[in-house]
Amino acid sequence: MYGNKKLLIIGAAVILALFIGLGLFFLLRSGGRENSRGSADVEQSSSKRDNMLLLARDYFDQGEYQMALDLLNQLLIDNATDEDARGLRDDILAARKSEEAASKQAELDALRNQNEQLAESLDRLGESINRDNPEDTASRERAEAERRQREEAQRQEVESLIADGRRALSDKRYDDAVEAANSALRIQPDSSAARTLKNDAEKARRDAESAAERQAREELERELGKLLDDARRAVEREQYTRAKDLSAQARSLDPESGEAWAIEGDAWYLADPENSDNRRRASDAYEAALQRNPQDWNSHYRLGEIAYTEGNLDEAIDSFQRAASLKPDMADIWYELGKDQFRDARYADAAGSFEKVSGIQSDFPNNWFNLGLCYNRLRKTSDASKAFTQSIKVQPEHAPSHYEMGRIYLLRENWSGAADSFTMAANLAPQKVRYWRSLGAAEYGLGNYDEARDAYDNAVNLEPSHGDTLYNLALIALKQGDVDEALTRAAAAVRSDGSNAAYLYTLGQAAELAGMVDQAITSYRKSASLDPGYSKPRINLGVLYNERGEDDQAIEYLLQAMRIEPNSSAVWNNLGKAYLHKRDYSNSLKYFEKAAASNSNDVELQMNLALALTESGENDRAETAYIRVISLDSSRGDAYDKLARLQFASGDSSSAGSTVKALEKAVPGYSGLADLKVLIQ
Repeated sequence: MYGNKKLLIIGAAVILALFIGLGLFFLLRSGGRENSRGSADVEQSSSKRDNMLLLARDYFDQGEYQMALDLLNQLLIDNATDEDARGLRDDILAARKSEEAASKQAELDALRNQNEQLAESLDRLGESINRDNPEDTASRERAEAERRQREEAQRQEVESLIADGRRALSDKRYDDAVEAANSALRIQPDSSAARTLKNDAEKARRDAESAAERQAREELERELGKLLDDARRAVEREQYTRAKDLSAQARSLDPESGEAWAIEGDAWYLADPENSDNRRRASDAYEAALQRNPQDWNSHYRLGEIAYTEGNLDEAIDSFQRAASLKPDMADIWYELGKDQFRDARYADAAGSFEKVSGIQSDFPNNWFNLGLCYNRLRKTSDASKAFTQSIKVQPEHAPSHYEMGRIYLLRENWSGAADSFTMAANLAPQKVRYWRSLGAAEYGLGNYDEARDAYDNAVNLEPSHGDTLYNLALIALKQGDVDEALTRAAAAVRSDGSNAAYLYTLGQAAELAGMVDQAITSYRKSASLDPGYSKPRINLGVLYNERGEDDQAIEYLLQAMRIEPNSSAVWNNLGKAYLHKRDYSNSLKYFEKAAASNSNDVELQMNLALALTESGENDRAETAYIRVISLDSSRGDAYDKLARLQFASGDSSSAGSTVKALEKAVPGYSGLADLKVLIQ
């Protein structure tokens, strides 16, 4: 009911044959009739020709080229040597060709401009998924400005500490120089200037030692090293209590041993990462380790894990970034950093981290999948497709990768590719209801309604009250003509969510097809009341009220629909019908003309215009409109019928007879042919 009917396009040979047939009765109109009406026929023919030329020129001036050409073709079939008609026809064809060329050039120019802007547009989208929101943009700009200020302040502080350390080194205050270097490294762990200062200060301190001091230090280092080695082995063997005891012994020998504190942290954390007290103790130990050795990447990494578990994404990201700067060749660090950046909606940064992982270890589990998700959020669909393809290559049985690949195919309307991907995902993880729903959508797009129904049935089995699934099953049932099934599914969808206008509209469609008109009207009215911007239920209400003879109600809903869709041919067409039933021929003709002009190749719209013109008494235009219908669909017996009756009523019995002959040839079994012949004869 809603939307244009499917057009039947006839071949050029059929159109030519039709025009030849019509030419016969037009030739009969202009000659062979002097015995009956004499010179009056010639005058009538001349007057009609002049009127048709004027009307054609008027259409031409208004840009209605096809309607003008229809009139001229009628004249030229009547008289192929009519120079005025031929000249005007050539002018119209030239104007239409010029306009089409200009339109095509405009489209090409627009396309070129779009292509030039495409890369820039995608880059802007990649910077932020919510760029169109001014508040979000301002917030991000403030955050970026604050970040730059922090970095500049940190840079200045590091430079000041290094300068202080260099002065301490010059004054032979070696411990102060080492502390200054450590302070700088705590702020910027990858500072090469701070590392150099620390190395220089420690070397100078060793060089300044006496022989006895050196011997004592080396003995302490050997004993400390053995304790730390034993503690590390204890951690590897999951002997966490022993590891903590050995770490404590090491710290009694050297309270400034960062490694001893790091082992203490591992012993607490790895023993039970889910225990909040263990995480707190481990965090304190890691912080102590970094106070003494800011370049301990493992302590930064563990603090990142703890911060994420505690829900502190900013701290987690900061810790993983510090670990990555100190250990850039470790894939695990970049992977964890990427995950937290993605969770914090920093999709471009996350993509960069996952790209680092793929460069270090191309088969890192789930990394290609996560990279594809980042590209999706950045609207880089082509890159996402490549990433998911690589993910499937690395992990062929990774259902989420097949699912995401299917979603990309859906966006491209590659229904077959989508169906294949969703099938793989659903078979690998049959408990995932969204995989079945997506497979149903892909099969529906392919027109495989049985397969789509099976997929949605699987989804309903997993989630019986999911409204969208039930709604889609109702749509499939309507496609297959199973009205009872459509009613059942649509009613279930409405029970799941009675505030969904689309569900109610579909229930109305099913009720209407089942002949339950009152129930259909109730559903359409409820749908319309729920969504003021939904035109479909209003159009259908207009049609139903029109069929019941309630013209005012029909017009009210159709005018509402027109306010929503001011350029809808379906609305115009049904308004034309409603006003026609009300015998308001002026408004009826106005809307039928709008509908017909919107699609000059739609047979139903052109036929409705012809009927309205007939009712309005504009017989010449009505004849032209019926001829247009016949040129579009030579099987429209009713168009021949109406045309012949008009011709007969106007006194042109010869043309009417030719039309009847053309009807008999084109539609041999037309039911009204016998009555029409009697009338004409």
